[in-house]
Formats: sequence, structure tokens, C-alpha cells
Amino acid sequence: MDKNLDNYIKQYNTIEKDICKEIVDELEQADFGLHTYYDNQASKYISSDKELFVSYAVTKHHDLLMKKVWDAIQQYYLDVRFSWFTSWAGYSNIRYNKYPVGSQMNIHCDHIHTLFPGERKGVPILSIVGCLNEEFLGGRFIMFDNEEIYLNVGDILIFPSNFLYPHKVTEVTDGTRYSFVSWTW
Repeated sequence: MDKNLDNYIKQYNTIEKDICKEIVDELEQADFGLHTYYDNQASKYISSDKELFVSYAVTKHHDLLMKKVWDAIQQYYLDVRFSWFTSWAGYSNIRYNKYPVGSQMNIHCDHIHTLFPGERKGVPILSIVGCLNEEFLGGRFIMFDNEEIYLNVGDILIFPSNFLYPHKVTEVTDGTRYSFVSWTW
């Protein structure tokens, strides 16, 4: 087993740029709501003053995007190759993130207790982030508080969803950053 945490962060360029552009064009007309997150210490949902916006809009490329995410997850498992970590049960629907000027995502890990409501309980095991555009400044994806991960249009980034992989998105200073996320269990 490789003990270098960086080796469990994988990046795949699988989504065509023209598809990303069409998705962004649709998202510019979609409804977005303010992102909130659960604060365990306060026992309530909160947001910061520089919070991003989120949407579960279903674009015309929804099925294709879900397939691209599925393919990337499968490739991740092949790339990691652990005899004891060979399968996953499913992955969440795509959530789109919109970062207008002045928004960001504070440092966090994806230990999301509310992701699986109903009978299934637990937290995700892998986080998936996709890049949909590049017409913005700022909005850098940072892991471990200081390591920038450069995401090109069409890239899918996959990494473990636990406390060892803190990440954030720096404040957008110009334009609007569009991305998507999903999680496996």
C-alpha cells in the first residue's frame, strides 16, 4: 500500500469541451440555491458570507455526464488496485456548483452524513469533482491547504472523501466558475 496521500488523487480528462460548453449554457438559465452545510457544533445548517450556489438541474447531457462519471470511477478502482477495495455500491446524482465573483468554498472534507437519506446511512467513500469552464479568475481547487490541483475543462478529479483530504475552492475574482460534484458509497 502506498502511504503517499497524493497517489490517491486521480484526474481524468473525459468530457469533451463542446459538451461542457453546452452544459454551462444550460446552467446559465438554471435555478440555483445558496449552498449550506451542516455544522455539527451548532447542530444546524449554515452558510458563509461568500458561499457558492448549487443546483440539481437535469441538463440534456445528464445521462452522458453520469456515464462519464461512472467510467471515471471504474478507472479509479483499476488505477488504485487494492484487493480489499474492489467495488462500490453507487454514486449520487450530479450536483452543479456555481461560483460567481466573490464566492468560494471553505476548507472541508466530504464527510457528508446527509447525503444518503432514508434507509441507507453512512458517508461517501470517494469524492468526484468535474470542471466545466475556464472563463474565470481565482476559483482555484486547493487540497491539503496549499496544494493546487489544476483542473482543465472536461477533467474529472476523484479522491477519498475522508478527513485526510481537506480541500477548498478559493474566491472567484472575475467571471463565473462552473463545476459539478458527485460521491460514491
